[in-house]
Amino acid sequence: MKSHSRRFSAFVVAAVAGLPCALTIAGDPTSPNTTSQNSGRNREYSFAEREFASADKLRGSKVENAANDNIGTIDELIIDRGSGAVAYVVLDAGGFLGIGSKSVVVPFSSFGWDPEDRRLTLSTTADQVKAWPEYNKDNWRGTDSSLSSKLSRDYYRSPSGYYPANVPQESSRIKGKVTKIDRRSIPGSSGEEMVVTVQTDDNRTEQVVIGPTWYLSGSDVAIYRDAPIELSVGRVQREGRDVLLARSVSVNSRDIPMYDKSGAPGWGNYDSNNTTNNDRRLTQTSGHPFMFSKDLDGKKVEARGERCGKIDDLLVECRSGRVAFLSIDPDQNVLGIADAKRLIPWDVAMLVTNESVMLDASKAMIVSSPQTPSDLRTIPTGDAYRNVYQGFGISEPYYYNRNNDSGTRRNPDMNNNNNNNNNNNNNNNNNNNRNNEPRRSPTPNQNPEPAPK
Repeated sequence: MKSHSRRFSAFVVAAVAGLPCALTIAGDPTSPNTTSQNSGRNREYSFAEREFASADKLRGSKVENAANDNIGTIDELIIDRGSGAVAYVVLDAGGFLGIGSKSVVVPFSSFGWDPEDRRLTLSTTADQVKAWPEYNKDNWRGTDSSLSSKLSRDYYRSPSGYYPANVPQESSRIKGKVTKIDRRSIPGSSGEEMVVTVQTDDNRTEQVVIGPTWYLSGSDVAIYRDAPIELSVGRVQREGRDVLLARSVSVNSRDIPMYDKSGAPGWGNYDSNNTTNNDRRLTQTSGHPFMFSKDLDGKKVEARGERCGKIDDLLVECRSGRVAFLSIDPDQNVLGIADAKRLIPWDVAMLVTNESVMLDASKAMIVSSPQTPSDLRTIPTGDAYRNVYQGFGISEPYYYNRNNDSGTRRNPDMNNNNNNNNNNNNNNNNNNNRNNEPRRSPTPNQNPEPAPK
């Protein structure tokens, strides 16, 4: 077997690490803000280069190293609820080089991908396996000291004051309709945030930063295009520019809890100045940052509140380490189409809760979406799959291309006037280039470092 090993040149080695975009630390193993010399951050992936794999088939698959040693079996994929990034893999490593029965949590960025045998590979040693944190479902989450909380704190760390408790400039109110939704990476973090464009009732256009996508995705209230929205906003400085930051959000007259009475964000700021309170808030949110891929199996899917099917599978793009598509089994009685699986971009999944997945999509978009192919290798070469994002009124996700929409995901309005939408978004590109930092891209890795216990 020809082994193809890679690594995201960055990789956090302390209380967490590991999204495909995490950072390598040479000096301080706890800092998420130090990059390696070979970051590979300008790497771009054309559609033809992408490699897709079924989450159902990845689970239960064996993992080997370059010497063809059987390291273990993949038990689960741990996914960022907001971005769809595969953060970690639960690996059953029992029996590898004399190791007893043990399941460990391994950063996805440590794995390679073998396109010939279509499986994940891992160059590691027994000592490294022993150093990875042990997975135990009984203490995975639920307390500040649980493994999921420890991993989340470093994974979602944002710059100090990025979501300030007190907005220095006066607040104002914005009322109107959502016309566009962007997702942007958070500097120094593996997370991303949501930014909405609002057409106000007095015919102005305002762009507002809402908050982390994982937090909003776990809410009971969905933000979607064409939705009536009312926000209280404050003006803050980011990288020398004024930015409108939401302090309260109401969609369809339903409030999304954002900041507590002290002004602290409900998701925690994850900076070094307020660790204890941030830990507490992290475990009390309605949707935890991480979820297992199995949690999505069979989950019902709603198109703006109306049921349209259930999830059949997740399709992972193995170079970027992201869930690129949901494969849904449509409800024939509702949609009027045969029982053929359909591809839905993860980027239109606005709510991912314990009960359902809510899409920012219409029935017409789902009906016209391409069928999930039996051979995933055909996705990069099929025109229908190349245009799947356009069919949902969005562009390719920001992490594929450094220059694609300035590192954001584009959501044109719902009139499907693609020519006008493209022109408008092209005009916005130059304005947003400084603010949207793309994720790091993978570079070869032969000696992955362990995540912390």
